[in-house]
Amino acid sequence: MKKLATIFAVLALLMLASIASADNNGQTVANDDIVKNTSTVIANAVVGRIAQVVSPAPKPVNTSSLDANGNFKFALNAQDLGIASGGAADTIGIWGLGAYTNFKSTASGARYDADAYNIFLGVDWRATSDLLIGLAGGWGSLDLDKKWGNNGYIRTDDELTIMPYAAYNFTDDLIADAAFAYSNGEYKDNDGTNTGKYTSDRYMTNVGLSYYYLIDQWTLSARAGYMYVQGNLGSYSRGGVDVANPDSWLSQANLQAKAAYLFANGFEPYAALKYMVDLQTSSIPVGSDYDEFEGSLGLNWNIDNWVLNVEGGMSMGRDEFEAYRGQFYVRYEF
Repeated sequence: MKKLATIFAVLALLMLASIASADNNGQTVANDDIVKNTSTVIANAVVGRIAQVVSPAPKPVNTSSLDANGNFKFALNAQDLGIASGGAADTIGIWGLGAYTNFKSTASGARYDADAYNIFLGVDWRATSDLLIGLAGGWGSLDLDKKWGNNGYIRTDDELTIMPYAAYNFTDDLIADAAFAYSNGEYKDNDGTNTGKYTSDRYMTNVGLSYYYLIDQWTLSARAGYMYVQGNLGSYSRGGVDVANPDSWLSQANLQAKAAYLFANGFEPYAALKYMVDLQTSSIPVGSDYDEFEGSLGLNWNIDNWVLNVEGGMSMGRDEFEAYRGQFYVRYEF
């Protein structure tokens, strides 16, 4: 009987160790994916649009406008459109963006389903015809449901971001961009029984070089970029147990190709494909898969000094991982 009791005790300990291991693995995967995807949202919201503002892409001039009676007036031919290359010095732009992202892991021991909501507001100034400088502020909320261990969740009600950015035209077609972001938020971590709270400080650097090529009403562009993000997660107590949260960080290179076509009525649909490869990570990704693609489709519409935009995208090729996003963007220049 003593031997039997010993065997059962050992089995129980092994089961508890297995559960603890799965939870730690799930926690690490979730923390790393939160850092990666929140940074990707910022990159799509701000970084992906910096060079476009000062690019030589065809842009409608008085294409769709409002007359004195509030009626839309549409341009009917290409001569009404005009071509904008960069912009005049002292031009100021203000913009806003709302985004929703769903991302999930289906990895064994690390399954989760997350929803993220983001709002950004920004203002930029063309200090010269070649230099654009700006500042953006953002708010974010995350709701991640764990599907490992005893389930639980990771949530934040308010995460605030501040992000200065800049773009410079070396030539009309060759543009460099840079952005630096700091985010701070308080997270709630529930293990299915108890809840702990911790703070998160995240730092992101994103730089890129874009080239634009015009063929009639087509705009073809390519961007080579680099992103580094560091997520410093505070330790916390949950159910009387101290939890040491490991920091998460990511070094990533990316390449993007994009094609857009400008119609005479000011509508400009586009498609883009982005390749991302992790150069260094704080932990080994699920399946040791270090790269993925993101495809996106969008539509711009120019009305006088306004630009309206909708865009959707999805990730492809990352092992046991899915992500889908949608966003709406509006910009006004004066």
